[in-house]
Amino acid sequence: MPSNRQEAAIDKLRSMIMQGVFAEGEHVQEIPPSEMLGVSRTPIREALVVLGHEGLLQYRANRGYIVRKFTMEQVQDAYLVREALEGLACRLLAERRISASVRDELAAALAEGDRILSPGYLSEEGRRPWGLMNSRFHRTILEATNNEALIGATERVTRIPFASAEVVHWFDRSDTEGYEKLKRTHRQHHEIFEAICSGHAYQAEAKMRDHIFKTAAYIEEHYVRKTKDSGSEKVKVGAET
Repeated sequence: MPSNRQEAAIDKLRSMIMQGVFAEGEHVQEIPPSEMLGVSRTPIREALVVLGHEGLLQYRANRGYIVRKFTMEQVQDAYLVREALEGLACRLLAERRISASVRDELAAALAEGDRILSPGYLSEEGRRPWGLMNSRFHRTILEATNNEALIGATERVTRIPFASAEVVHWFDRSDTEGYEKLKRTHRQHHEIFEAICSGHAYQAEAKMRDHIFKTAAYIEEHYVRKTKDSGSEKVKVGAET
């Protein structure tokens, strides 16, 4: 699990990429960001790996990590597809009734989310576990369908930056509004689980679709607002304007 120092490096490097400090296609090495942020190369190395998983960076053999170009429209398109695919996955599970092992795995993920949120804020130490828990919940539902076409299509769409369920949409400890949104998000996880276990197929589908729709809306609101606050009227990633 990343340390507080590594989490800070991840957040700062992510913000730099979002603000266009590194241009699209630029090779991001360890030394320049470590000097810019005043940290050693170790947390930067961890940050590059994490941002690679998120899709902001791409790993190229013999080149390392480069900045990926994308627009907010592409992110929203990816969430629109996720909404349809994962909604379908929930309907399929509810129709066939899930096994005890899948039920236990989902319940364990929900319990982990409850534990992470129990202090009343999202701690620095809880960010990465939250992303893993969220990914575990969504991935368990998807894989339990045993539908290879559905699983493959979802894997492809989640390679778009910010579209993965593992991405944490960053809340500061003092951000009470963000924490309340995160609580509502996890409450939706519980509602999806209950609908699946009760065999309410279309309700399960509708709840998952609404869950993903609201996440997409938050991402757009958050980044458009953040970019406007920095003086730009458009979402900018890499060299994109």
